[in-house]
Amino acid sequence: MAKGKSLIKARPKAVRRDPLFTDEKYIGDEPVWDTVRAATFDDTTFDHFLRQSFRYYNYFFGVKDMKKHVIVWAKANMKLTKTQLDAYIASSPELTPMALSGLIRAEGKGMPMREKHRTYIVDTISKIVANAVPVVAVAADKKAVKAVAPSIQDRLAEKTAGIIGEIEGQLDNVYMGKAVDFKVYDYLAANNFAQAQVGKIRAVFQKQADELALALGGTDEQLKEGYSHLTKASAKRVMEYFTTLFADLDSYTHVKKATKKLRVKKPVSKDKQIARVKFMKESKELKIVSISPADIIGATELWVYDTKYRKLLQYVADSHGGTLGIKGASITGYDEVKSCGKSLRKPVEQLREFSKSGKVALRTFMGTIKAVSVKLNGRINENHLLLKVV
Repeated sequence: MAKGKSLIKARPKAVRRDPLFTDEKYIGDEPVWDTVRAATFDDTTFDHFLRQSFRYYNYFFGVKDMKKHVIVWAKANMKLTKTQLDAYIASSPELTPMALSGLIRAEGKGMPMREKHRTYIVDTISKIVANAVPVVAVAADKKAVKAVAPSIQDRLAEKTAGIIGEIEGQLDNVYMGKAVDFKVYDYLAANNFAQAQVGKIRAVFQKQADELALALGGTDEQLKEGYSHLTKASAKRVMEYFTTLFADLDSYTHVKKATKKLRVKKPVSKDKQIARVKFMKESKELKIVSISPADIIGATELWVYDTKYRKLLQYVADSHGGTLGIKGASITGYDEVKSCGKSLRKPVEQLREFSKSGKVALRTFMGTIKAVSVKLNGRINENHLLLKVV
């Protein structure tokens, strides 16, 4: 694991170590910050050393172990009422991000807390407290606090933090030359991991990969020093791990996109489709009553009479859609070549003859009209009688 030698203070030899921490001989002692020097770090260098602390805490501690440090910090640094503090204490440990706990633990080990970190801690604790609901225990007549069940976003964040921690653990094994048997793609697929969260995982480790690449390139002296303990073989092994990790993340994203269920659009009711259609409902002169515009939807032919220009219009559905439809105040799905209109010289007689025609006779009815054929624009207005659909 990357370690800045000048940042970590040596531990006195007289200090005895707990057997639980025997793994420290492989990954090092808990990082202790040189506060004065760390205060001069730029963001990149600061984050580099902060990740050393986070890796240590993620390896040795769980959320329950770390929460006690957060409680002590909240008492000392936040003006919480007793009820609010009790609400936080009673909240699920999983609601407190490991990163938040790590910041507080690192501050106790000399890290100079930055304002953005302090704001993040205060905002997160305040949110947890705000989502807690006070409950009065009637039998005991004492006030208690009941934590609200985590939201979907909280559960997603917890799930994402879990896999990031797992990958961090595997990354530590890679640094130490141990075998890695954790397959990220298989884990994501087995848990039906949300595609939207994959980018958050990549962002965490992309930054580490970029940092290692800079250190290996020798362009950043501080990073070069931080990774100086790595042999070329170890560095190559770590970079290969990052390459495999990113390939797994990309593959999973592509698969999720390809198998994503398309949203089925809810069909619009006929009443809504014809709401804007204006037509002549009845002609007393011709003694004709229009059919309902709803009948046009799904029909293969529509016959219309334009009372203003004395034209008979025939709309024929095109071969692609197969049926007519309505959008706004217009007919859709008609064949512009086969559909046409012709003027009637004797509308009363010709429309009477039209009304007697059956399905077969209608096929040639337009051809019996001796007039010039005109193209149609599809629009229906208040001068149009809707005669028949087929």
